[in-house]
Formats: sequence, structure tokens, C-alpha cells
Amino acid sequence: MDKGKKLFYGWWMVVVITIIFFTGGAAPFAIVLKQLMEQFHTGRGEVSLCQSIFMVAMGFTGIFVGWWVQRHSPKNFILWGTIVGGLTSLLLSTANSIWYFYVFYFIAGLGGGFSNPIAFFTLLSKWFNRKWGTVIGISMAGGALGSMVIQPLIGIIDQNFGWRATYLFSGSLVLALNVPLILFVLKDSPESKGLLPDGDQAGVMASPKDGKIQVQNGTESSVAVKNTGLLSYLKRPALWAMGIGFAFIAIGYNAVTTHEVSFITDMKVSGPVAAAALGVTLGVGSLSSLLSGWLADRLISRYVAILFFLLAIVGLAILIPAHAVSQIWLAVVIYGLGVGAVGTLLPIVTRDIFGAANFSALFGFSVVLFAIGNAIGAPLAGFMFDATGSYHSVFIIVIATYTAAIVGIYFAFGANPRPLVRLAILKK
Repeated sequence: MDKGKKLFYGWWMVVVITIIFFTGGAAPFAIVLKQLMEQFHTGRGEVSLCQSIFMVAMGFTGIFVGWWVQRHSPKNFILWGTIVGGLTSLLLSTANSIWYFYVFYFIAGLGGGFSNPIAFFTLLSKWFNRKWGTVIGISMAGGALGSMVIQPLIGIIDQNFGWRATYLFSGSLVLALNVPLILFVLKDSPESKGLLPDGDQAGVMASPKDGKIQVQNGTESSVAVKNTGLLSYLKRPALWAMGIGFAFIAIGYNAVTTHEVSFITDMKVSGPVAAAALGVTLGVGSLSSLLSGWLADRLISRYVAILFFLLAIVGLAILIPAHAVSQIWLAVVIYGLGVGAVGTLLPIVTRDIFGAANFSALFGFSVVLFAIGNAIGAPLAGFMFDATGSYHSVFIIVIATYTAAIVGIYFAFGANPRPLVRLAILKK
């Protein structure tokens, strides 16, 4: 930045969205899962259905949100989704049956469908053309840092005040912090502030060397490609290979993170330590969010995704036979580094393969498949534990889904090997 030049207002969009992701780390479900089982006299599978209901509701809403946010204000979607999410968290603190949880997790999922990455990344795409991967990585790092900071705090609140207090804390934090920021700072587009994307001056165009060149099946493509309807894309195997690949990642991610605290406490480790381990799993994702975004500005995201998802497999391979706390810490760090990149890579891979013109609709479709994967993961792990008394087979299945995801994402870019480095970098 030149000396004396004002900070581009788009960076305040990044700050606000990063804070919103940060407060998302206050979600208490994984930490209070066992307390909910005791409260409602039910198994891990039945309690885990809350996550499925939330994801199904969010995925259903996401079917329409990807189309709506291209035509309406992303800010309004984010605002109302945040309000609904905060209020339902407060109401969950009063629950007296598992059915109450099912109903309000469904409502929270509807709210989450509005205030989700589709709206966030669509808004950011209006403010930034260059450094797209870096901006997404910074935003997603907020969620990972929030988990690292807040999940241990949630564990302490739960141990000292009970699970109801955790939902009160989570809802209050979201409403008190996020709503004012959305109302008074967030703006839908640079034009609303008399600005251009990236802070460019009127009449100044970025050169191909300076701007980001998207790569579609290994070839250069301008972000200004012809706008095509979503239905035409649904006929392309690449969309399904990519979407299902990330859905497989979601199955494993939600299965592991939802049950991680329960898995660790089953090893006679204390609740706060297990909550800290979950915080580390999610928190080291801040590093992979930043690193994967930075790498995706320089390398084709196909290979960035493969690298990080292989790390996740290595982490699980260490976790399966773990019998000591030191092994658990090693496993959660490596696993967290791997899966922490998924939220950053999903929008980047979508834009790399298909371009920017239809990003909201295509990313919305991908988020729906991702939500379906999330809906499967947690109860699958819960019911399998109820049937076998162990998470061993769950983790084996997760490794298989990650392997399938790597194959799907690889072929979504085309069957043949492509350049590792972005063409824009090669031209420099």
C-alpha cells in the first residue's frame, strides 16, 4: 500500500466476515453431546440427528440462496440468518426434550442457510477480484481461530455451569457482536461506497500479470465468461465429481469433529482437555485456511486440495490406534491441518473449474451437497458407535471417503494431468 493511501474499504468486509466465522466457534454441540444423552436418556445416534436436521435444513435453504444472492442483497441474508441463529441458540438453553432440540436445530438450519458461506463469499467476490484465495483463507481462518479460542472456554462453561449455559453464551455472543457489525459496517458492493473492486481507480485495469487468471480444465479463462444457467451445468460430470467429492469430505469431517470429544473422553481423558483437543483440531485449521488460500493463488487448486486431504488421512491413521494422549495431540494437529482447508478450497475449486460468472449458483449447489454430507456424518458415527461400542470402524470409513474425495476432485478438473503452477505465475 502506498504511503498515505487509505485502506480499501473491502478489507473491512473481510474483517467482519472473519469475526462472524470466529464467533461460529462458540457452537457447543460437540462438547455437550454426552450431557444431552444423559439429559434426554438417549444414545449418541439420536442426539447426533440434531446435526443432520440442521444440515438438511441449511442445505434445503441453500438450494435457493445461491440463486437469490446473485439478485438481492447478500447483507440482508447474512443479517437475518445471524439473528435467527442467535435466537435459536438462546431458546435451546430452555429445551426439555430431544424433540425440542430437533425443532430448533431445524429452525437454526434455515437461518444458517441464509447466513452461510454462499452469501459471505458472494459478497467478497464483489469486493475482490485479485487475491481471491487469500481473502477466502483469511475469512475461514477466523472460524478456526474461534474454535481454538472458544471451544476450550465452552468446555469450562459446561463443566461449571452445565450445557444450558453454553447455549446461552453462544447465542448472546452472536447477537451482541455480529448483528451490529453487519448492520453498520457490512456493505453489499464497492459501488455502494463509490469504489471499484480491489480499490482500483476508475479507468485502471489490472494486467493479466497482476490479476488472477482462472483455470478451467487446465486452460486460461477470463472471469468474465458468459453467464449460463445452473441447469446446463448439472449436465456436466465435473460439477458432480467436485460436489460429491466435497460431500465425502463433509461426511468424514462432521463424523470426526462431532464425536471427537466423546472419543477422547472415552479414553478417560477429562472433559476440558478433550474440549481443548477439539479446539486444536479446529484451530490449527486457521493455518491451513491461510496457507491453502495463499497456495491456491499460486498453484492450481486441484493439487492444493489433494495435498491437504492427504494430510487429513495421515492424521486419522495416527488417531485410530492411539492409546496415549501424546498420540492424540499429534493426530489432531495433523488432521486439523488437513481438514481445516476444506472451507477455503470449496469456493476456490468451484471458481477455478467453472469461472466467476455463475459462482453463486454453482457454489450454492456445492454447499447443498456439502450439507448433505454433513447431515450423514454425525449420525452415521453415532449409530455405528451405538452398534459396535467403538469408533474404530467409523474412522476407517472416513479414510475411505477422503480417498474417494481426492479421486473425484482430481477428475473434476479433467482426466489428464495439468500444470501445477497457475498460468499467470508462469508468465511472470
